[in-house]
Amino acid sequence: MGLCRLFVALLVVVAVVFMPLTVALAQQANPSRALPPVVDKGETFDVTVNLTAPGDDFRLVTVVDLAPAGWNVTVNGTWCTPTPSFVIATGNKAQIVWSGPFNNGTFFTAVYKVTVPGDAESGFHTFTGSLGYYLASSEHIFENITGDSQVFLSLELEFDVIRHINETLKSPNMLYPDDTFEVFVNWTAPLNNFSAIALTDLAPAGFEVEANKTWCSPTANETNATGNKVEIAWYGPYAEGTNFTAKYKVTVPGAAAPGSHYFPCDNCSLSWLGYYFAGYGPYTSCTIGDSEVVVTVPSDIVGETRDVNANVLPDVTVTVFEKPVSVDGVDVSTELGAYDIEVRTTGLYWERAEKWCYYTLDMNAMPDGAPGSRNPYYPLYINFTMPELLAAGFTMDFEGDYGLVPQACNVTYAMESINKCNFVPKDVYGMNHTEWRLTSWKAMESVDSWTHPKNCV
Repeated sequence: MGLCRLFVALLVVVAVVFMPLTVALAQQANPSRALPPVVDKGETFDVTVNLTAPGDDFRLVTVVDLAPAGWNVTVNGTWCTPTPSFVIATGNKAQIVWSGPFNNGTFFTAVYKVTVPGDAESGFHTFTGSLGYYLASSEHIFENITGDSQVFLSLELEFDVIRHINETLKSPNMLYPDDTFEVFVNWTAPLNNFSAIALTDLAPAGFEVEANKTWCSPTANETNATGNKVEIAWYGPYAEGTNFTAKYKVTVPGAAAPGSHYFPCDNCSLSWLGYYFAGYGPYTSCTIGDSEVVVTVPSDIVGETRDVNANVLPDVTVTVFEKPVSVDGVDVSTELGAYDIEVRTTGLYWERAEKWCYYTLDMNAMPDGAPGSRNPYYPLYINFTMPELLAAGFTMDFEGDYGLVPQACNVTYAMESINKCNFVPKDVYGMNHTEWRLTSWKAMESVDSWTHPKNCV
């Protein structure tokens, strides 16, 4: 009886001695989870749990981690270090087991993958998990996994940030050097607590921008304009449905080249709206909408002229002249701005070309008077509809069907034109040029010039 009491007493002493030791060891493996901060619907991402053996005879090491409900996990032992004894993936639960034993200080990495369902709700989602193991003669020890415990599922925001350029300036050749025009960017708050909002926009290179808080609605809190870059900020928060208009002014440089100049469009690295929703963010929406203005430089017509076989004709000049127009016998040239443009040549090519970009061909102005006809002996005219267009800075590229035909070409030239009708032309590097392709009537003009050569005029 005395012996039994002594044994019981020893057990109590052992329990008293070893129980604090077990508690002290319970926090030393330090399992820690690493998660990406933000994920998207349908995305698959890695989850990593790191831990370190707190002593020798570290065995039956088991990581059990739970992804958010409804999210699916996959596990592969080759993703982990050391290679585990076995892994199990069930729904949103990942289990990774090492049998051991392992020595003190052994480093473990458990890796599994999580796929976000397509119908998951936006916001924060939580992971929970634990580590279980045995150490020497200890009982089964458990530790909660620390570190990252949440990922944020991005909000689905469907709204447009649209740039509008003053409508009167979008017409070709209505904008001149040193002119100042207005740009508006509009959007609507898609959710409540729309805050910390900043618009960044770029005018064309070399243009100057100007901003003012009072030009915007709601009135902006801050503006900054440097060179061609404008930044406008609102602190918020604003309610869902609040309409925003950012307005700024742009001045065309005095040395601006004629032709098209561009604002960035649908390029979030150059023009964007940044914002937050309460504690969520930052988010970005690209600026879309109007992106082109056309600058007119008086008396400046630029471009190149090619023949129908795509040969550059550097000696061809372009002349702008006024053509009298009468309505019921009354000259209304000044009122209607009746100006024409004609291709003049050196005498080796037909006076024949067309401009397709901005203006409608006036086929009735051809000397033979046949509407829609294509008489190679006479020029085609392009009708300017307003006086300002006379001073336009044109880029006039006559090529392909708009190229000139020699007055007396040879059979080789004519057959090259036929081939450019049958197939897409290529340059010397083998690159396709659809703009050099000829319609049958244009190719036959080359044939006519070979079979019925004309004298130079």
